[in-house]
Amino acid sequence: MPERKRPAADDGLQAERTLLAWRRTILAMIVCSCFFLRWVPQHHWLAVAPAALCLLAAAVAWLRLRRRYDRHVTGIRAEAIASGVTVNLLLAACVTALCAVELVAILVW
Repeated sequence: MPERKRPAADDGLQAERTLLAWRRTILAMIVCSCFFLRWVPQHHWLAVAPAALCLLAAAVAWLRLRRRYDRHVTGIRAEAIASGVTVNLLLAACVTALCAVELVAILVW
């Protein structure tokens, strides 16, 4: 039976891919808030509220991103990663709230 080669060490590449995915998510949230701002002439403050919510969630995710990245790289090297779900739950709640606001806006106007 041929001997299997051990895969090369990842040493942070998984965390790097996760960092890039979060950056894309944050960019999408900023673009989404810009779309909400396009509604300001028609809906006034009702369009500003979801835009502000979206920008706030993106800012919180951005601020936690660097610390989480460093923790994951260290955890991968030590082969022990503590799972953190705070940002994931925050973004899930934000996306759910934004969907509800959009549905109300579509049905009411």
